[in-house]
Amino acid sequence: MYKIPANLGFASNLVHYLPSCHSTNQIAANLLKSGTQEGSVVITDNQTNGAGQRGNEWNSEPFKNLTFSLVLKPSFLEINHQFFLTQIISISMVNVLQKYVASLVKIKWPNDIYIGDKKVAGILIQNSVKGKQIESTVVGIGCNINQVEFGKLNATSLQTISRKNFNLNEVLVESIKEISNNYRRLQDGLRNEIEDDYLSNLLGINELRKFRYFKSSKEFEGKIIGVDNIGKLLIEMGTGVESFQNQEVKFVFN
Repeated sequence: MYKIPANLGFASNLVHYLPSCHSTNQIAANLLKSGTQEGSVVITDNQTNGAGQRGNEWNSEPFKNLTFSLVLKPSFLEINHQFFLTQIISISMVNVLQKYVASLVKIKWPNDIYIGDKKVAGILIQNSVKGKQIESTVVGIGCNINQVEFGKLNATSLQTISRKNFNLNEVLVESIKEISNNYRRLQDGLRNEIEDDYLSNLLGINELRKFRYFKSSKEFEGKIIGVDNIGKLLIEMGTGVESFQNQEVKFVFN
């Protein structure tokens, strides 16, 4: 059974555990309708219909990994600043996973977590809006912990990297704790600091190599120079700097 302590900064430390479910994000969204408190967690050992960005599937071997959703209520945040939620969740997962492996953990824009050239965690953020403010948020996180076989997927796990078996509840608690810490930074208005942390952990930025390969309508070379204030990726090419929304450009890993 999963359990998180009560002193992590959220109104709730309630964990809704389901041995199997189609989507923890959907269950969390349903709980929001009944008034569940900020900090509530929905977690399962077997997610049968997990989703990633733009409907991509998140496949996870049962009882090996973390698949959970966290309820937030960031009513202090304007909808045009929603990318700050992406930044704090991504930063949090980098910080947590970096505690368990010696290899460098990075954010592949906008919010995939990578070790080397392989994905170790994915994040899906779904916001409900009231007026110009974000009324509530469901943060879905899938993180590969003890799974070692991924077939053709470009994926890895903590166990694959470290050759150790990990306690899932321990990693869950560390994740909620770190998210809580960064969420408070956002509440306190430390936006420039958050932006700096995100960029410093962004895969491909300030690399020694001159160019990295990307694919949009065609494959091209470019260099990541940053992210704009609404979360578009900025890539410098021979013709100048272009900005890309999520799914408009993909990394090419050789």
